[in-house]
Amino acid sequence: MNSIVLDTNILIDHIHGFAPWLKSFLKAGNVQLVIPTIVVAEYLNATQVETKLGQKRSKEYLSWFVKQDLTEDIAKILGTLLRRKTYPQGAGLADLIIASTAIFLNAKLATNNMTDFKNIPNLKFFDPK
Repeated sequence: MNSIVLDTNILIDHIHGFAPWLKSFLKAGNVQLVIPTIVVAEYLNATQVETKLGQKRSKEYLSWFVKQDLTEDIAKILGTLLRRKTYPQGAGLADLIIASTAIFLNAKLATNNMTDFKNIPNLKFFDPK
């Protein structure tokens, strides 16, 4: 099964109605939609999660996706990126964990922030068009 790794901005866009393609992928079920656990942390950073209702909605929403923990194999890819500095200046550690996860899973990355991911070796991008 093909996999798409989702960046945090895709989840946020989807909630606000700006990523309608994600709904069709969720319904079809023929593609595995993966979120690294660092994306869970970034997503739960929103102030809306402070309420009981916000916590409930977030938990339900995040349950729709396959979670991928940072494993030793993903960390090795991350270490290589960091050591070789084969990432754009300004990319944060969370972005590099997301990229390393996509590379490890041989998946495409869906993001609206190409700047932090461009020129990372072996990283493929998902284009919803």
